[in-house]
Amino acid sequence: SENDKSMALKHAKIVLSQVGSPGYYLDVANNPYVFGIHVNSDTYTLPALKALQFHLDEKGESTKNQPVRVVYRDRSEFFKSTCRSAIDTATVQGFDVTAIEFNPYGEETPGVLNSQNVEFLEGLADQLCSADEGPNTNNAAVIACVQERDADVMLARMRLNGCRPTLAWFTTATWGWAARNSDSIPFFLGGGQWHENFAYSDKYFENGTAVLEYGKEKFGYMGSYDHVVSYAMPMLIVELITSYFDVVDSPNITDALVNRYHEIRRSLMKIDNVDTIFGPVSFNEYQRNDGRGAAGMQWVQKGNATAFQLGCISPLDQADVPIVIPSPSSLPCPPGSHLDQKIVEGDPAILADKCTLCPAGTFALYENTNLQCQQCPEGSTSLEGANYCVTTKDNLTSVGLQVLGMIFVVISWSSTIGYMVWLYLKRNDPVVKMSQPESLFLLCVGAFISTSTIIPLTLAEAAPGESTRGASAACRSIPFLYSLGWVLMYTSLTAKSWRLFKVASNAELVRRVKISVNEIYVTVAVVVLFDLIILIAWVVVAPLQYIRTNVSTTLNEATGVLTIETAGSCQGSPNDVSMWAFLAPIIIIHVASMIVTNVILFKVKGISDRYQEQKFVALASIYICELVLLGLPILIAVQEAGEARYFVIAGVIFLTDTGVLALIFLPKIKYAKVGLPEGMTVIESFRIKRPSRRDCSVAVSSVEEIRRRASKRASMTSNQKLAPLTSNRNLTSLASLTSIENASSFTRISSENASSFNMSFNGNDSFNRISSGNASSNRSFGGGNASFIGNGSASVLPTILSVHVSAESSGTGEENAEDVVESGNDVN
Repeated sequence: SENDKSMALKHAKIVLSQVGSPGYYLDVANNPYVFGIHVNSDTYTLPALKALQFHLDEKGESTKNQPVRVVYRDRSEFFKSTCRSAIDTATVQGFDVTAIEFNPYGEETPGVLNSQNVEFLEGLADQLCSADEGPNTNNAAVIACVQERDADVMLARMRLNGCRPTLAWFTTATWGWAARNSDSIPFFLGGGQWHENFAYSDKYFENGTAVLEYGKEKFGYMGSYDHVVSYAMPMLIVELITSYFDVVDSPNITDALVNRYHEIRRSLMKIDNVDTIFGPVSFNEYQRNDGRGAAGMQWVQKGNATAFQLGCISPLDQADVPIVIPSPSSLPCPPGSHLDQKIVEGDPAILADKCTLCPAGTFALYENTNLQCQQCPEGSTSLEGANYCVTTKDNLTSVGLQVLGMIFVVISWSSTIGYMVWLYLKRNDPVVKMSQPESLFLLCVGAFISTSTIIPLTLAEAAPGESTRGASAACRSIPFLYSLGWVLMYTSLTAKSWRLFKVASNAELVRRVKISVNEIYVTVAVVVLFDLIILIAWVVVAPLQYIRTNVSTTLNEATGVLTIETAGSCQGSPNDVSMWAFLAPIIIIHVASMIVTNVILFKVKGISDRYQEQKFVALASIYICELVLLGLPILIAVQEAGEARYFVIAGVIFLTDTGVLALIFLPKIKYAKVGLPEGMTVIESFRIKRPSRRDCSVAVSSVEEIRRRASKRASMTSNQKLAPLTSNRNLTSLASLTSIENASSFTRISSENASSFNMSFNGNDSFNRISSGNASSNRSFGGGNASFIGNGSASVLPTILSVHVSAESSGTGEENAEDVVESGNDVN
């Protein structure tokens, strides 16, 4: 290239020189024949600096905080002018610039050229990036105009120092050195005259690559960019001559080349962006090509390729890849990773990613330049590469709470069994007989079944990942047990109350009524069957399933722990049939049972609390409503909290069953234990009311009717003996009695089987008469509103009391009362 200038001046001929250094063309006044077709090498670094400036502007950061460190040889026009241009440009842009110039042929160590002095070159590398700066300092942009050996030594030192440059622009990046150091060149930047991706064409070739392929076909080897430039030069001369003679009708080319050569040379200065295979060409005042910018290049991965290729980043209209600035190594590690010191120091690719994934059990929540990840807090864990630790809140019922649920079951079952044992032991007690023990037994069975619901409620859960088959089966059994238990409890009370109501109402109307105990069972069975049909349809059409759903995901940024809360519950099947289609009629049955029972009992509230439960059933109903009203909002509020939901449901079931039984049985236990007040008969305790004088006179006449009818009955019964009325002597004075306490009990003793009758006069006075025979032979006697009703079942209707009074006593104590109606007889 040095000969170009002398040869051009000697022969006074135009020479298109392939030299890129700007200083080569400064002597244009003394040598006007040299034209540079190469673009100015001073522009090689400019695309990288401009991209860095854009990056900082985008982040809102100042260029003054970004170090730019430039090292270059000072004995080469190319190296010096290229890097000096970078220094000047970076200074104008406001970067923190450090210029490092060295003489490769000097001898810092006597006898050793600097270019061969490893220690000297390492010192230069320390100025580019010092180990003292550490991995967390602002990473410098490094620009090096050096030879290949210089680059090798400097890069090795920079790796050891833990450097992670924002960018690295090396002159060697586009040379053969890059091919020999493929493990070092990822993301390196460089510059040159031409890139194979250039799409410039002419009328003979589609692009420069086609020129090279043609040359390989003709000459057997693949040329370089110089081959493309060499092809472009004669094409440019052709364009020059053509344009010069275009204005002449009959050009004399020989004369022009001999006598007007200087005009032709000067016209070359005037051409503007002539299209060539090398790109647009035009010449500035120094007669060098400024038709386009330099070819900016970077080693990147194109598309899905894993290998790094030299991509074109400028000119922009020819670029095939975007520039990567800052380099991956200079960036903070993304969440879930950390800087790996071994990679920083040992990875040949100084600009490549230096991050590694966090090991399992650690995390990195944010971008970082840490050399290790944080340990997960106790109780949490993470997989490899986690940016947070995970802890799960499964909302499973704790063992302690499950034990509490079983304690509820044991307590409820124990109390239920205790009440049933008491029923059996006190089966002959009037309080028990009058309360219809069959209904009370069904009440206990219902409570027993209802409480059993807590068992499948405890089993109806599965941890994440576990099979839900067993839990789903438990879900489906919950409504069966609870609904059937409820129905048995309340329908038994309903049937019992209805029976009591029928007896009391017919007694007041002086009518015979026949109510068997089987009617209780039929009433209960009908309601239970209806409830069972709904439950079976529910299971068949839309069975409950145990489903675990995600409740919430909460990240605690202070600890880096992500809490994933899930909750499992019994839910309806994912089909078009809502579970409310079945749940609603069941609720209606339950509520209706409560209402009907309380309405019926309200009508017989006048009967003594010893023998009917209106007050206590009402209290039980209010108690249940309170539990529902309190429990339902709480249940909705804690729906996603497994333990709280379990506790509320189990607590409501337990309190409902034990509470209802306690309100029904404890008063009866009390009455049975205390017995009747002294001097009071069972009849008197049935409905206590002081009679009027008129009522007493009616009673006297009625007694005479009793005698008459009894005598007639005795004469009709061959094997019955009429016992004398032991208290007849007192009847004459009955009309003067002002209170039932002073009235004698009228007693008739007959054969071994006696039925108890209640005689009511004007709806106010009760008399006790014991007659013989079966319930089928019972009769209704007396005037006014008298009614005699016998009991033929195991339970004795609350309106019926019998008192066995000996011939010597009027039987004022409850200990003398006994039911004389045999089990299995009908009530008349």
